[in-house]
Amino acid sequence: MKSIPANKIYQEQYLLLALISVITLKVVMLPQYLVSTAGHNSYLTMAFLIAVEAMMIAVVYGITKNSSLLELDIPKWLKGVFAVLVFASSAIKCTVLGSEGVAYISTSLYANVTWAFITLALILVCSYLAHKGAKVLGRTCQIFFWMMLFALVFYVTFSNFDFDTINLMPFEVNADLAVAGDKYIMWFGDFTPLLFMSVCPSSNNKKKRLMIWTIATVIALFACTVGLMIAFICIFGESGSLVGNAFLTVSSLNKIAYMIGSMDLPTVCSWLFMFVIKFSLLLYAMSECAKFFFGNKAIISAVCGIIVYVIIVFGIGNLKTDFNLATGWLRYFVLFAELGVVIAAYIAMRISKSKTSKKSADVCAAPSGGTCEKIQNNQ
Repeated sequence: MKSIPANKIYQEQYLLLALISVITLKVVMLPQYLVSTAGHNSYLTMAFLIAVEAMMIAVVYGITKNSSLLELDIPKWLKGVFAVLVFASSAIKCTVLGSEGVAYISTSLYANVTWAFITLALILVCSYLAHKGAKVLGRTCQIFFWMMLFALVFYVTFSNFDFDTINLMPFEVNADLAVAGDKYIMWFGDFTPLLFMSVCPSSNNKKKRLMIWTIATVIALFACTVGLMIAFICIFGESGSLVGNAFLTVSSLNKIAYMIGSMDLPTVCSWLFMFVIKFSLLLYAMSECAKFFFGNKAIISAVCGIIVYVIIVFGIGNLKTDFNLATGWLRYFVLFAELGVVIAAYIAMRISKSKTSKKSADVCAAPSGGTCEKIQNNQ
């Protein structure tokens, strides 16, 4: 495993990584899929699952503020089980959902470039970032955050579309919402890669400042997913089932574009940065799990990248196959791994801390030559 400093990030970096990890792949094809299944109330499915994801990210933070998953004081065999499950789920997400990003790039940006070359370029960059560790990913997030924020503010300010709220009516909760949540559950549960980081306070840490960052992150989380979903439905109604690439389609409807032509560049660049970070996070989780078994070797990140490359290019290769895999039985395994690992790791951590506290109390109560204060300091 990497040394602790390579995996240490600040609380603000953790929030940014969590935000990007959650929203990146929910703003491309997912709105179209949800509308096709749940219709005009599909934003309720998005809102519910995002709320669950936000709560799980809070649980992950509760773990990582102590240490990363593989550095917790829990049995080694249990760490091994966690590593296997997270490696498998991250590999599935990296290949299946990563293919969606590759498909978007190959159709919307570089129409004459094959999946093989696009995937190769992504793998080279993302494998390097995964090898450098959480600290570099956190700093990369902070650098590109301002461009993402600029793009969001720009398109909200100059938006120019027919926001017809009648498309959201009638409000009703029906079985289609549950069906959509079940069918597209693969697009949710983006928090296990964050387990391999150790979160620490920054040098200018203040409770009020952290609270502001946290509130802003939660607002941005819902605004960029549920907000986009509502805007998508208001613009296209149930015909949104025929409209892909939601983030690009909605952002292209702005006043500047009507005056001087296409203004897609800020949106596309922002999403590409987010996709690279998301892809790198998944590769990072795979690498950390593999290093638990094979040691801290630089080649492991490259091997993980090669595995992902081969599956995307030769195993999937097109969006139809990708969709069938994402909505197949694999989604239940990913759901089990994502939820099961986080919940089990948190319980194991609490049990371990409880045992440590009890042991410390027993030692302090027992008559001995040393003092309780010295024993606690040594611990």
